[in-house]
Amino acid sequence: MPRVVIKTGHIGPDGKEVILQEYLCDWPDCGSVAEHVVGAVIELGAAMILCRDHAAEIGQRGQHHD
Repeated sequence: MPRVVIKTGHIGPDGKEVILQEYLCDWPDCGSVAEHVVGAVIELGAAMILCRDHAAEIGQRGQHHD
C-alpha cells in the first residue's frame, strides 16, 4: 500500500514539525485514503487495505443472493 507523507513546515505543541501521513487504497488507480484492512499475511508483513467504497465492493461480492 502506498504511503503519502506531507511535511507541513508547521511546528506542533511538542516542538516537532507536524507531518501528515496516510495510506492510499490498494485498488488499482484509486487515490482515496485506505480505511479497511481486508486481508493480511502476517508471515510476510503484508496487508491489503482499501478505501470505504472498494472495501464495500469486495464485501458485496461475498454475499449470495437467492
